[in-house]
Amino acid sequence: MFAAIMIRGSRDSPQDHASGEDLLGALTPYAPADVSGIWQNDRALIAQARHHNTPESLHEKAPEVCRETGRVIASWVRLDNRTALCAALGLEPRPGLTDPQIIPAAPRQWGADCAARLEGDFSFVIYDPVRDEAYCARDAIGAKPFYYFVTESLLVAATSVAAIRAVKGLNLTPDLQWTALFAVRINLADRQSAYTEVKKLPAAHDLMVRVEGAPAPREYFQFDLVASHATEREQKWVDAYRAAFDDAVDARARTAFLIGAESSAGLDSSSVVATLVDRLPHARDDFHCFGMAMFEDEPELLLATAAMHDIRHTHILLRPRIAPTGDSFTRALKAIGHPPEHEQMLQVQPFLEQCRSLGIRSLLSGYGGDEVVTSFARTLTTELWHRHAYGAVFDELPGSPVRRLAEFGKLLLKGPPDPRATRDHGMTQLLEQGCLNQEFLRDSGLLEQVQRWLTPEHPDNTLNVLAASGAGFRHGRAARLESEANYAATFGIEYRYPMFDRALIQQFFATPSIEKRRRDMGRYLHRRAMQGRLPDRILWQKTKWMGQKLNGSTNLEPHQPVRFEELPSILQLILDRSFFEQAQKAQIDAPDEATQSAVRRALFFFHIRQIAEWARG
Repeated sequence: MFAAIMIRGSRDSPQDHASGEDLLGALTPYAPADVSGIWQNDRALIAQARHHNTPESLHEKAPEVCRETGRVIASWVRLDNRTALCAALGLEPRPGLTDPQIIPAAPRQWGADCAARLEGDFSFVIYDPVRDEAYCARDAIGAKPFYYFVTESLLVAATSVAAIRAVKGLNLTPDLQWTALFAVRINLADRQSAYTEVKKLPAAHDLMVRVEGAPAPREYFQFDLVASHATEREQKWVDAYRAAFDDAVDARARTAFLIGAESSAGLDSSSVVATLVDRLPHARDDFHCFGMAMFEDEPELLLATAAMHDIRHTHILLRPRIAPTGDSFTRALKAIGHPPEHEQMLQVQPFLEQCRSLGIRSLLSGYGGDEVVTSFARTLTTELWHRHAYGAVFDELPGSPVRRLAEFGKLLLKGPPDPRATRDHGMTQLLEQGCLNQEFLRDSGLLEQVQRWLTPEHPDNTLNVLAASGAGFRHGRAARLESEANYAATFGIEYRYPMFDRALIQQFFATPSIEKRRRDMGRYLHRRAMQGRLPDRILWQKTKWMGQKLNGSTNLEPHQPVRFEELPSILQLILDRSFFEQAQKAQIDAPDEATQSAVRRALFFFHIRQIAEWARG
């Protein structure tokens, strides 16, 4: 983690705004990191804290100063293509060569294209004291957070909003649109933070900040969405995908400490666990898996993969408290600087505490599969239809030949439906039914913004385009990745996401669409690649159904009624009083109702409590 202050057009010194100790305290609010340090002159102040993880990180300095150029790099990084980078940059890949020592050589070699050459999870700032400029970048997926505040006189960059809040004189204002989106659980703001003046550097973007000029983020990478068309399946695509998946897991198994994995008992996380066990950097007896069980079938499925691979330690948390406040929320608020944009992390505190006690410093997660590489590819027949592959359309329709013939006849009469017409409709319903003030919605343009996120304009309706432009992948992933990174760091733990490996995603996009679904069986490419690794009940389960809820209900924290006039002013500005009071009455009258709308209502009030606590602070 890091925080940096660079003076631009003023006579201030960076120390007028914060001390290095202030920044380090905000970066590590619960325990000191393994290594931390401060670099400063009269133009810049840089603080960094680092938890050891990879073998190379044991040699890192915080921050790192280049002996040749004097440039200073503060980073949060794990490079996965170290060998290739060293070969291209003429560096000796010795064990003591750290990732922050490799990165500054990249701009000298490749200029503006340097960030695109780096594989792995990273965010960093390189300050050049000679030119008095800062080059900033964030990895292609956004696994590591990067926030910044910039004016004509000042740049503040950090891996958490909490660190930026530690800088004096910024006069930060809670952002109304961000707050409204958070209240209704639509966390798609991938450029805007919880404060109007603080921006997020989006994934796959870099930023050059000089003393003069208006800095603007620049996108340095986009996925290639062009794939060859085919109407028959070939084993070579399954083999290529499996190899890319294995490489993705292998890269994230590199650590000098113990490694663990989260599992939901679903296809994605079970695949990660089953692949990781053969790539552990330590004995299998020291490998631990962690899973939450809220549905009847989950414990059995969690243990099925463990039994198949002789995993002796599987920790199952039964009926975790959903939407908890208290210590976990307080910790998140202090680490992140605002309410966490993804509430699941608040449920896993018992796992993180156990990992810390066991000496586990890396947790692999299956998050990211649904977003792209294990998506259900439901619009395969639509793509085939537009490619005039009518024979393949008929063959891929589900059901008996008679049923397929009837469905094909409907397509001849009406054509396939527009896949964008009903896409992510649930999110717009959340916005419209979330007790928000209609005048605020109209004047802020928030409804139109959400609709643009959900239905971006694009001339093609291929599976690749729909997956790459989906709101969950393109915009929503940042919220969870940023929150989990900062929260887990308070326990000295790093999350890693094989499903979000850039090379794996690109391999998926390069694969013909016909490989990704077979009639009513989605996730078909990934399932075939994982044959022999997973129990069939997990591998070939068509839906995510895990049985009835344990104990028949969701374990929600009890509602704490609050009068509208007692809400912070920011909430009174965005909420409709009448709608709010009606929703609260319904929650009080039926606190244990288990319908989807009731759970959605309970989560809404949980988010309202979080905003209120944040505003009071």
